[in-house]
Amino acid sequence: MNKKIFFIFRIVITFAIIFALFKFIPYSKIVEIYKYSYKPYIVLSVCISLVCYFVGIARWKLLLNHLNINVTKKEIFFCYFSSLFFNLFFPSFIAGDVFRGASISYRYGDTKKVVSSIFMDRFSGGTTLTLMVLFAALLSVALGFNTGICKEVVISIAILCLIIGAMAFVVFNESFFLFLVKVFKKNKFITEKLISAHEQCGFFRENPYVFFKSLIYSALINVLGVSSVFIAAKAFGVNINLIYFFILVPLVIIVSSIPITIAGAGTREAASVYFFALAGIDKTIGLGVSLLSLITVVFVGIMGGLIYVGLYHRRLQSGS
Repeated sequence: MNKKIFFIFRIVITFAIIFALFKFIPYSKIVEIYKYSYKPYIVLSVCISLVCYFVGIARWKLLLNHLNINVTKKEIFFCYFSSLFFNLFFPSFIAGDVFRGASISYRYGDTKKVVSSIFMDRFSGGTTLTLMVLFAALLSVALGFNTGICKEVVISIAILCLIIGAMAFVVFNESFFLFLVKVFKKNKFITEKLISAHEQCGFFRENPYVFFKSLIYSALINVLGVSSVFIAAKAFGVNINLIYFFILVPLVIIVSSIPITIAGAGTREAASVYFFALAGIDKTIGLGVSLLSLITVVFVGIMGGLIYVGLYHRRLQSGS
C-alpha cells in the first residue's frame, strides 16, 4: 500500500510542478520559441543525446566484461533500452536499474556482480559529472568569466562534491568505511546500505584501473550531454559562453535524478528554468530546452518499450 501511495504522490508532484511552470510561463510562449527555432540545431541536439545512450551501453558492457559476465552486444542493447521504458513510469532511473539488474542476473547469474556493475556504472557517471562542474567553475573564476556563479550555485557544487567524495571514500577507503559504520551503527538501514555498497565494489577496489576506464566513458557521456543542451539553446537564439553550460547543466541533471517525480519530469524543468536564469537565459527558453530533453527521454523510452514487448520480453521468457 505504501508503494502505491508513494507512486501516486510522485505522479501528483510531477504534474503539479509542470502545471505551475506553465502557469508561470505561458504555453503560447513555448510554442512561439519552437516555431522560430533553428530546426537543424534541434535535430543535432537530439542526435547527440541518442549517442549518449550508446556510449552508456558500451560503459556498462565494459564493467560486465571485467566482472567475467560476457553479455552479447545484442543482449545488452535490448536490456539497456528496455530499462529506459520502465524509467517512464517510476522515479528517476531507479526502475530501469532494477530491471537491468534483474534481467541480466536472471539470464547470466552472479547477481552481486551485476548489481556492482550497475552501481559503478552510476557512480562513475556521478564522479565525472562532479569533476566536470568543479573544473568548469574553477576555470571560469581563473579566467574571470562572469558565469553566474552565485551563492546558490556554489552551495550546490559544494553539496555535490561532498556527496560524491563521501561515496568515493565508502567505496575505496576501508578506514573511512569502518568509521561510518561505527557512526551509524544504531541506524540499521544506513549501516546495511553502507556495508552493501562497500561489499559490491570489492572487485573495483582491487582493480581500480577498471573504474578509471569507466570514467573515460562517463566523461564522454557528460560532455556530449552538455553539448546537446548547448546546441539546443543555440537553436533558440542563446549566444553565451559554453562554460555556463558545463557549470549549470550538471546541476540540472543532479536535481532531475532526485527520485521524487516520474522520469525526472518537473524537477528537470524547474531546475533548468532556475539555474539557466542565473546565466541570463530567458525562463521561456530555459523551459523550452528542458522540454526538448523530456521529449527525447520519452521518445527513447517508448522505443525501449517497443524493443521490450517485441523482442526482449520473449528472450526473457525463453531464458535462452
